[in-house]
This record gives sequence, C-alpha cells and structure tokens, in this order.
Amino acid sequence: MGKKTTFAPRTPSAPPQQSSSDSKPPDTGRISFLYRDSSLGADGNDPGPDEFTEEDMPAAWSLSKALRVAISRRKPLEKILNEGLGEPLLDDSVVNRSSRMSRPSAMDDEDRLTFLDLLAIGIGGTIGSGVFVLTGDVQPVAGPSAVLSWLIAGGTCLLSAYSYMELSARIPTRGSCYIFCYATLGELAAVIGGVCLTLEYGISGAGIARSWSDKFSSLVKHNLDIQYGSTSELSVDFFAAFLQIACISVCLCKLELGKKVILVLTLLKVLLVIFLIIAGVAPALMSPSDYPNLFENFDTFFPEGVGGTITGSSLLFFGFIGFDEVCCMAARSENPSKTMPRAIAGTLIGAAALSACAQLSLSYLVDFSGNLDDDGEGGTNFEDAFDEKGWIAAKYIAAVGEVLLLPLVVLVSFMPQPELLAAMSEDSLIPSVFHEEDSNGVFRKGGLIAGSILVLITFAVPFEVLWDVISLGVILSFNLTNTSLIMLRCGNGGKKVSNKPVRNLAALLWIISAPGAYLTWLNYCDPMLNDGDVNWPLSIVGVCLLFLSCVTVYMIDKKREKFNDITTESDIFMAPFVPYTPGFAIVLNFFLMAQFGLTDHIIFLVSIALCVGGYVTYKSLKHWNKRTRESFRYSKYGKEVKDNFGVCK
Repeated sequence: MGKKTTFAPRTPSAPPQQSSSDSKPPDTGRISFLYRDSSLGADGNDPGPDEFTEEDMPAAWSLSKALRVAISRRKPLEKILNEGLGEPLLDDSVVNRSSRMSRPSAMDDEDRLTFLDLLAIGIGGTIGSGVFVLTGDVQPVAGPSAVLSWLIAGGTCLLSAYSYMELSARIPTRGSCYIFCYATLGELAAVIGGVCLTLEYGISGAGIARSWSDKFSSLVKHNLDIQYGSTSELSVDFFAAFLQIACISVCLCKLELGKKVILVLTLLKVLLVIFLIIAGVAPALMSPSDYPNLFENFDTFFPEGVGGTITGSSLLFFGFIGFDEVCCMAARSENPSKTMPRAIAGTLIGAAALSACAQLSLSYLVDFSGNLDDDGEGGTNFEDAFDEKGWIAAKYIAAVGEVLLLPLVVLVSFMPQPELLAAMSEDSLIPSVFHEEDSNGVFRKGGLIAGSILVLITFAVPFEVLWDVISLGVILSFNLTNTSLIMLRCGNGGKKVSNKPVRNLAALLWIISAPGAYLTWLNYCDPMLNDGDVNWPLSIVGVCLLFLSCVTVYMIDKKREKFNDITTESDIFMAPFVPYTPGFAIVLNFFLMAQFGLTDHIIFLVSIALCVGGYVTYKSLKHWNKRTRESFRYSKYGKEVKDNFGVCK
C-alpha cells in the first residue's frame, strides 16, 4: 500500500502567536473550502486554488474563493491509484463503512450485471420512443431517406459514445459523467454533469410515464387524467404516478429481480419491433407490384433532398438518448473493463439497426409522397398505418404491445438515479442518507426520497416544455464527458500535474465552438435547409470560429502531456484519434443544441443556475472545512482500476 492520505480542515484553532490583548481571533463567519494532504509535506506543496488561507481575507471574498476551488477541485487518479483503493476512505468516521467494505465480497454472482444485462438496460431504455414515435415524425421530413437519418444520428452519438466507452472501462464506478468530470474538470463541472444526468434519467422517466398514460387513455378511449387548468396540458395524472411507483418499487428491490424484469421486457420489446418490421417489409417483398419502389431513383428516396435527410437526423437524436445509462451501472457490472465498452457499442448498434429497419417498414406502409413538410407535422405511427390498411389484428398488437412495454423505459430511466445520487452523496454534495445501503446493496433511503419527488413530478407537472430542456441537458453531459476524455488523455493522465495549456485550450474550445456552431446553424444551415434567407456576415463569422475550433483541437494535441506507461497486460478500450474525435463530437453537439428554441435554452440555463446555487448554499451550510474524506470514490473494482488505468499516448 502507498502512503495514506488524510484530509484535515484548515481552521484558526492553532493561530500564530498573538498578543495578550488579542487572545482569540474574531469569528467572522467565514467558511474554509480547503483541505490539506498530509502526504505532501508540512507546507502542503499542493499548487493551485486549494493553497490559500482566509484568516486575513475579507468575508466578502469567501464565496469568490469558494467558487474558484469548486472549479479546480479534483482528485487526480494517479494519487488515488497509489494509495490503495481497497482501504476505507472515511478515516475515523464509521458512516456507511460496512456497506462500502462489504460490497466487493458480499455481492453475489446473480447481483452482478453481465454484458447481456447491460445490453438489455441500454436497448430497453433506447428503442421505445424511437420506433413508436420518432419514425412517424421524421417520415414527412425526409421520406424514405429517413433510414439514413437514423444512421447519421447514430454515428453522431457514436463520436460521444467513444468517450463513455473508454472512461467507463478505466473508471468503473457509479456516477457516469458526474464522476468523469470530478476526476478531470473539477467539482463544479461535476455538479453540472449530475444535474444533466438527473434530467436524462429521473425527469425524463417521469415524462415517459405521462406519455404512457396518454397512450393507455387512447387505447381504452377514455381520458384518465384530471385537468386543473385552462389547457389540457395542466392536469394531474394518477395512472402515470402509479406506474412510476411500480417502477421505483422494482428498482428498490434486490438487483437480481430488477435485471430479470428488464431482460424479459427488453426481449419482448425487441420481438414487438421485429413484428412491426416484418409486417411492413414482408408484404412489399412478396407483392412488389402493390407497393412503391422506394429505391427507384434519387427523387423517390430523397423527396426533400439531402437537406431533408440531415434535418431528419437532428430530429432523431432523442431516439438514442439512454445509451449512456449503462455507465452509471459500471460499479455493479461484471468485468467492467470488457463489458462496458461492448455494452455501450452494442446498445448504439442495436438501436440504430432496429430503428432504421422499422423506419423502412413504415415507409412501405404509408405513402408520404403528398404529405411532406419541414417540421414533422402530418406524421403517423404504426397503429394508424395498420388501421388504414385494415389490418386490425396488427393494429392492436402494436397498440397493446406499446402500452405493456413502454413502462420498461420508465424502469430503466430510474434505475441509474440512486447510483448517481449515491456518488454525489459520497462526495458531500448532497446529504449522506443518499449513499446508505441496505443488506441487499440497494440505496433504499436515497431511492425512496428521489422516487417520492419524481412521483410528485409525474403526478402534476406538464411536460410539453420540458422535453427539449431534457435534450439540452443530455447533449451538455455528452460534451462534458468528451472534455473529460480530452483532459484525461492529454491534460494530466491521472497524474498529480496541472497542464494549464491543455486545460485553457479545452475551455477555449467551448468558448469558440459554441458560438461558431450556433451562428453557422442559425444563419446558414437552417436557412439553406428550409429555403430561408442566409445571413452571410454572421455565417462567415460562424465558419471562422469553427475553423479556429479545429486549430484549437490541433493545439491541444501539440500541447498534450507525455506519460509513462503504467498499464498491465489488461487490454483496455481506447477511443480513437483523441483529441480529434471528442473535439469533433463537441462541435457537432453544439450544432444539435443550436436547433432548440430560445425559450428552451433560457429554462435550461435557469435550471442549471438554480442547482449550482443550491450546491454552493448546501456546501456553505455544511462548512467545506469539515471535509475529512477523499472526494473521489471507487466503491468496487479498485484493483481493476489500478490495473487498467494507464498511459494514453
């Protein structure tokens, strides 16, 4: 074992010698956000914002210093790996020590998630809205070429997925984007990542529960919600709340039950999608004269041109949201260095293949040649398509199957939420109750608290304005993860170093690529795709900023640190062409964000600001100077991390 590190608050309990008239320093109410690493020597020797004292500083500066520390506070992986990850990290505290130490040995084989379990979680949470909703929405926009739109959208997500594959294999712990940011970008970035993941997991699951209630109402031909406002959107929904309660109950049981339910429901959902594909494609293959030849010529396959295909791909991005949910379950996975990259890649490939084939099936079922538009209005779904052809049995198979299997998405959406909250709790960002485990290794108390809040949201909150906000949060989390990989591979490599050039260049990449993407999309791409007027001056500015973004990525590559190889014989997945792949993904993701409205951006930014304000307030009330344990956490697989983390040349 290496040197043991202890963290102690810097308090004025042992001040310099003072005169008799000044025997006690005045209590200014200031809060210390500092820690001391005893392994670094008497003077601390820990450069950066963490090295300052506040005794002689005006109280008004305390918050400013606190934010500086929050931005820079991170726990380099090299230090953690050298300290022995199997030891308890709570010093003299006994809070939750037994559960943390017992997890590796107490977890039975049936409680571990295999590759098949993780793949079921990924695909089960991904192909729901994509096949049943988005296929009909994109068909009027792109026509038969919407099949390619699915592949383009999947390829765009794959660029970000590379970062998730490598980071989840090298850092197999709960928290996903949150923990990646904590290790490389700092605590404040980690908090923002945690907020984005909560939008993606918990809040989106509540919205899907309400969507399920709407579909159930349509199936039984009776309105099940109760309106309380002037519009139908303002209503309370008991059935959606009951569904949310049922899914939360399954998640709070032993993991063995939850993964069996997910595996069965995912298999049934895949079989339903295969049925939809066969029902549309098989008749066209058996009687081609009765169906149009979608591939007859360019105009038939691209009725709205290539621009329609590209526009359609932007609509389909939401169809792949959820592939990163498997990353939050890495701490419970079996052999994560192998299974995590394969599960993420399998989720994307499986979702893209099933969705593209379902899109082709719908193209044969419904002729959209006279009903094409630019915004998805006039779309349809499989139930209506079967109804128009008089296939009543197929119609009810699709409708009933969707109502029975859509709850799987709600279940999978909530499953990572307690894991994320536990990781944040272990780092003192939220109360400790969220990382207390029961005898089955379940974060029951935290899950009950989070679940109760989500049930209330499901019951009473309308989601018409929240879906795009959720999508913005997901895209931002993608960019945070891509930046984390850049810092890990080029900035510090897990060592106790501070590569300021790379860190500054990574920040610069955000600063110039975001306005570059927004200006280019809003003033050139969107007008060109929709026959609008191009604003050439702003378009040129946007293109110049995008060119500077490429230069910035090149400079990151030139300024990257060179690390000694500390890998073992273990073969860890490495994302290709770093920093170019994650850098290009960041730019593309900003293009996706530019397609959402101003109101969505305002709501999203206000939500982030409120959460960051709550974080600062909570940390201030809890006194950061009382922090006595390490900020970065590996609840399991400490040995695997130590073996697998290495140089990334």
